Amino acid sequence: MGIKTVCAGLAVALSLAAQTPIGVQVLNQTNLNAGLPPGRFQSFLSTAFQPDAYDDAFFTNLPGAGGLLWQLAPQHIRLQPIQQAVPMSQSNGILGLSPYQWDFTTLNDILLPVLNSGDHSPELQLATAPAFMDDSNGYLLPANFQAFANYCANMVRYYNTGGFAAGGIGPGGVHYQSPSPYHITWWGIFNEPNGNGLTASQYTTLYNLVVPAMHAADPTIKFVAIEESDYGTQSQLYVPTFVQGVTAQVDAVALHYYSTCNQKDTDQTLMGTIPGFLKDLKYVQSQLQTNPALHNVPIWVTENNVNADYNAGNGMSACNPTQTYVTDLRATDAFFAAWRPYLFSQLAQGGNQSLYHWDFDADAEFGEVDYTSGNTYLSYWTDYELAHLFPSPPGATILQVTNSDPGALEALAVRNDDGSVAILLANHAVRNPNDNNGPGVPATVTLDVSALGSFSLATVTAINANTDPSAVPPTQSVAPQGPISISFPSYGVAFVRLAQAQPQIAAGGIVNAATYAGGGVAPGELLTIFGQNLGPAPGSVNQVSAGIVPNSLDGVRVWFDGIAAPILYAGAGQVNVVAPYAIAGEASTSVQVEYLGAFSPSVSVPVLPAQPGIFSLNASGAGPAAVLNQDYSVNSATHPAAPGNAIMIFATGEGATSPANTDGLVALAASPGQPPPSVTVEIGGQAATVSYAGNAPGLVEGALQVNATVPATVTPGSAVSLVVTVGTTASPAVATIAVQ
Repeated sequence: MGIKTVCAGLAVALSLAAQTPIGVQVLNQTNLNAGLPPGRFQSFLSTAFQPDAYDDAFFTNLPGAGGLLWQLAPQHIRLQPIQQAVPMSQSNGILGLSPYQWDFTTLNDILLPVLNSGDHSPELQLATAPAFMDDSNGYLLPANFQAFANYCANMVRYYNTGGFAAGGIGPGGVHYQSPSPYHITWWGIFNEPNGNGLTASQYTTLYNLVVPAMHAADPTIKFVAIEESDYGTQSQLYVPTFVQGVTAQVDAVALHYYSTCNQKDTDQTLMGTIPGFLKDLKYVQSQLQTNPALHNVPIWVTENNVNADYNAGNGMSACNPTQTYVTDLRATDAFFAAWRPYLFSQLAQGGNQSLYHWDFDADAEFGEVDYTSGNTYLSYWTDYELAHLFPSPPGATILQVTNSDPGALEALAVRNDDGSVAILLANHAVRNPNDNNGPGVPATVTLDVSALGSFSLATVTAINANTDPSAVPPTQSVAPQGPISISFPSYGVAFVRLAQAQPQIAAGGIVNAATYAGGGVAPGELLTIFGQNLGPAPGSVNQVSAGIVPNSLDGVRVWFDGIAAPILYAGAGQVNVVAPYAIAGEASTSVQVEYLGAFSPSVSVPVLPAQPGIFSLNASGAGPAAVLNQDYSVNSATHPAAPGNAIMIFATGEGATSPANTDGLVALAASPGQPPPSVTVEIGGQAATVSYAGNAPGLVEGALQVNATVPATVTPGSAVSLVVTVGTTASPAVATIAVQ
């Protein structure tokens, strides 16, 4: 047979293989063989940064990048400061200085914008020691373990507990304190110790020394352990020693998975690493079960990408020194769109509880967003869809799936707590065993969801070689009845969502939470949003975490111009939030409610300087006001205020403040200084002296407390009018107090 005939025959065979349909059926049964706990999908997707002098200007040079980070909705964003971003160093010997000096500038150039976005709760990995603690190879010396512990404790003090004093000119030294009101709860202890000069025994000793020192500085913080580089038998060599020897607190165990460190490895080799990652994950889980203190510790994969190689600085490969470095585009193109969902699904079904992209701002081998241009890669949109469609918490129930070709297609289906269903289909079939960033194999998938019952809505979002990486991937509505046909031109992923209804904000449904007055929103105003399908039924009240009201709750987020607002309560017909302070100065803001990955149509609302409203005792928006008397009794007809005495009024809608308030922060103390002259009070139509107007200690910033003195000449009564004015805007004249 001639060469042409062989080639033609091969082409026909490949064409026929591509035309063979793949059948997927989703069953109405829980898959108890997957998830942790069994049958439950609980894995969030996040991203990471590596602060150093090479990227510290990222947010300054690309202001729009902050919005992209917000929209990705990452949790516990990981920061790994290295080299110049490690803030402690030896001093230069100038007279009057201590032996050490501190400079947080490079680290904070990245860390502070990250703190101000996402869930305001990053993981700061103390990845490496200050250089003077290392040996000539850059490895931390065991003799300096205690010094490293002291350094770590000061890092906690700097960000969480009011700072620390270090030596400097003058008797008091220099005080170092983070400028951010947000604290850091999650801390990683060293990076890849198995590749950075520490034996398993040495790392265990280091961890047991560092964690108590940090915990003494702030007993509320949490710790991520190991963060090992996983290749070969590293887990077998490292994990058992740590598990049996650790005595300090462990809140998560972290692993790092890369499919290769050699751009020459084939697509087939890279896809073939995913089952190995799952096997390694299961091994680490089994080891954790040997220590009762670690039984319930989650596993997080805090570094993950296609290729770990990088330019060693001379155009040569860091992993393969004799080989010219070549950028591996598989980390940001259609290959990634198949590889990452395949891996995400497999690991989450194996019990992994988080997956972190390495890293957010980088080049075409690593990034979600290009460091230089700010352009998005397909990797960004792949992770965007995974983060929004599979939120955890709350997680979802894993459904059983039949798949006619699991070697070519990863199929995952989960049922959310509201009955909606999210389905992931990742076409990871390799065309040719020798392909290196090949096209993959075209496929047609027939999806049968009839066993799940009827749905009113069905959508499909596809990411593949035809997807524009610069824009949100288009979502197509399809008929929810009957089989759904999905075509893959190449490597890629399709996300299918089935639901009965989308979130919908009611007309005029964005109102002041105290008075239910609409017409606009003020920065920091406590708001009630009415509508349909906005959240879970029954509703949920948010819990303060690390002094912050979180901006997500049971799969609900409320977006103001792409910024997630702190959520106080979320239910099917009502969500209570705090308007972000960032909307100040805007003419209007676009509001959307997201629930379990589904977005309401956006609603444009005018932004007002202020919209004061006084809370009522019965939450009706009118009548007896939420007011405390001078003796802290609740004002009422049976406990009226005395003329000449002070009362405490609780309201909202003050608008932007000076100094500026912080989204979601619970006020620990009264606002400093004198009350702003713009806040005035009238009681019974008479001006009352205002002694305080500012944050209400113990309540989220945006709640306004006003202390005023009841005028001596006010006419007594059980329903005396009460009005608070901010600037030229008065609260509705519907609130009353009782005056004796």
